[in-house]
Amino acid sequence: MKKLLVFTDLDGTLIGLKEHLYEPALEGIRKLLNLQVPIIIATSKSPKEIELWQKRLGIYGPFIAENGGGIFIPKDYPLSVPKDFREYEGRYWLIPLGKPYDYIRHTINELREKNFLIEGFGDMSPSKIAQITGLPEEEAILAKERLFTEPCLFEGNEKSLLENLREKNLTFWRGGRFLHLQSHHDKGKAMEILLDLFKKSGLNPEIVALGDSRIDLPMLERADWKIIVRRHGGISENPPKWDNLFITTQEGPWGWREAIFKLLKELGYD
Repeated sequence: MKKLLVFTDLDGTLIGLKEHLYEPALEGIRKLLNLQVPIIIATSKSPKEIELWQKRLGIYGPFIAENGGGIFIPKDYPLSVPKDFREYEGRYWLIPLGKPYDYIRHTINELREKNFLIEGFGDMSPSKIAQITGLPEEEAILAKERLFTEPCLFEGNEKSLLENLREKNLTFWRGGRFLHLQSHHDKGKAMEILLDLFKKSGLNPEIVALGDSRIDLPMLERADWKIIVRRHGGISENPPKWDNLFITTQEGPWGWREAIFKLLKELGYD
């Protein structure tokens, strides 16, 4: 039977966008864990947010934070990790792929000096972030603890903004109401690096990737089994023409569960 490794987005994929429901996906998570299939979260969320979600979902292991800005590997996780990797908070090995958060904040201040109307999470109180996002305030506090990217509210010409960001070797992607400022990293590049570590540790799995939006495309296109979770306004409405692509009939955590059980059955696990 094929060895599998699952990479999954959170918001709009495993978690409902509006009501933040995740419970319908738990059955699929338990099934994968019982089969000893690692589940790697790959999201735009901060490391602290991901730690919270790992606890909620019953997942333990490496994760990809801030749209591929950093790969975090628990120090006690059975992966062969080079000795020159950085430590993070004494508990993780960290592979940084993005520019430091302070650099991005400095760039935002420079943009404001040029009269760009831009406001990042670093400028907002937790209560304001909670009001805008619908997150509980305690989670908004975690969302502010960023290392590589900055979600921003922006009013103005996005083309002009991008030209100015290029001078700093930065870019942005749009996710709902926010622009996310970052350097040139993505989930797909981070996934390749982490997969290489799994291979060096003796595991040569087939890759399953689940996502719902354009930011997930670099991860999905590198996967052996590509799953797009249906969402109004998401990439399910105009999907790429890929082999081994499955688009769920349901949205959010219901679609996530649907896809996992369908794939496991197809691969002979059920």
